[in-house]
Amino acid sequence: MLSLDETPAQIMRNGRTIGIDLEPDIARGVVRVQYDSPQEIEIDRHFAQIERVVEEFKPKRVVIDSLSTYGSTLGSSKRIFRDFFHALVALMKEHQIAAVYNHENPEILGMSSMAGEYAMSSLVDNILLLNWVELSDEFRLAITVAKMRANATKRVTRECEVVDGEGMRVLPRQIPPAALPFSAYYGLVSRSPERHASRAPVQE
Repeated sequence: MLSLDETPAQIMRNGRTIGIDLEPDIARGVVRVQYDSPQEIEIDRHFAQIERVVEEFKPKRVVIDSLSTYGSTLGSSKRIFRDFFHALVALMKEHQIAAVYNHENPEILGMSSMAGEYAMSSLVDNILLLNWVELSDEFRLAITVAKMRANATKRVTRECEVVDGEGMRVLPRQIPPAALPFSAYYGLVSRSPERHASRAPVQE
């Protein structure tokens, strides 16, 4: 795991709260956690360091946390960020590593773009969206498989939860008796659809 947001001590502490104890695996050398301060990154040297770790440690899975911090660290140059991310994706594919890139969308409820302002969704194979849904007086967590390259997928939003000591779990989905057509709603383009009020049939 490569983190710009949390130190190894923070990551291990947070992992334990949801039932993931990384310390024994780190001690055995099967998990590696690396932290780089975003204030001190020089991007070419940083990428060379990632290459060296990949070649020496030979990981099968990598978590990058997070792309949004890379974006803020590199400032207003979208070209530098995109070139770096393109090289990072190519490196992971070259070594056949399953990589998870965490990106925090600044919009807490709605989303105008899945990958933010850097237009990077075309570079990755799969996209999972985690977002908050406001229902009544509660914020509830939702997950959606938004993209699976070369695979058919149902873009169904499911409720999930993070349980202390257990991790994240997707809740069972209750199938509605019948799906309503788009014509039963208005406000589809605004991403805030509402059902038309039911009306009694007009008698002539």
